[in-house]
Amino acid sequence: MTELDVDGIRFTFDDDWSAVKWDDTDAYNFHIAKLQGAGHRTKAVDIIGLRDGLPFLFEVKDFRGPGIAIENVHRDLPLEIGFKARDTAAGLVGAVSRGVAGLPAEWLAAVASSHNLVQVVAWIAEDAARPGEPAHKRKVRLSQREASLAQRLAWLTERRRIRVEDPLREMSVRGVTARSLAGGGPARPRS
Repeated sequence: MTELDVDGIRFTFDDDWSAVKWDDTDAYNFHIAKLQGAGHRTKAVDIIGLRDGLPFLFEVKDFRGPGIAIENVHRDLPLEIGFKARDTAAGLVGAVSRGVAGLPAEWLAAVASSHNLVQVVAWIAEDAARPGEPAHKRKVRLSQREASLAQRLAWLTERRRIRVEDPLREMSVRGVTARSLAGGGPARPRS
């Protein structure tokens, strides 16, 4: 079992998973993360994982709390996640080409298999509804977010391999559970 804390949420991966926080690895920190400058910096998804030979990229966002949804209403979250997936894929290739051992090589081998497309999951924790937002509008907004993410990631994978879900309300990824940590959500300090 592997437990990873991201954005005030603890994700528990059962023993069928190999999962790491990508930006905590030496492969990321000593290689691709060094590509910085002139207002640009390397992006990274939060977690990379493998289950049953299938490669996964996970991005986590915690938008719970007063005013947080409003703060983020104009962000192009699908574009941000697309950049993170792009930079992570490049970083994994670079890590393997530099001989960094471990999950990056296993992850790329899984991608290289002709039967395994990358699975991308955006775990976005949000309050039940935005102030004054009817339930049907929330469903439409979430559906549009997922469609936009699929469009941004068309270069990497198929539409059906992309999911957007709230990990504290729904979890379609087998063998993973999530729970809010003390200090997560509304009480969590924002940076």
